[in-house]
Amino acid sequence: MIPSFLLAKLYVRSSLKNTDSGFEFTLKNIIDNTMLVGIGPVTVGEKTYEGAALSLTAGDKTISGAELTRQNSVPARMGMLLKIVVTGDKLTPGVQKITVAGTSSDIGKFKFDLTDTVV
Repeated sequence: MIPSFLLAKLYVRSSLKNTDSGFEFTLKNIIDNTMLVGIGPVTVGEKTYEGAALSLTAGDKTISGAELTRQNSVPARMGMLLKIVVTGDKLTPGVQKITVAGTSSDIGKFKFDLTDTVV
């Protein structure tokens, strides 16, 4: 299992921002090539988002969190940027702590916390 402090380094600093339909942030795969087979839940404060409330963009492929499975996985090559879009409430300005979970084909389930500021 990969330690959460190392997984937190996947987060691209200052990528957290509000969108018209919620918020988004970016991760960068700095660990190894893998296949993502699940994303979520993503938790901010008391709110948890999963399934269709999440979407993942990796390269030129965008997929709903509800559709991401072992049979419908997304390659995450080393150095690749992965954008996570959350449909839901916009974040209040200031420091936000977010917990991100997911599943990859080789390491299984993973979970880590990130902290960033929304302007």
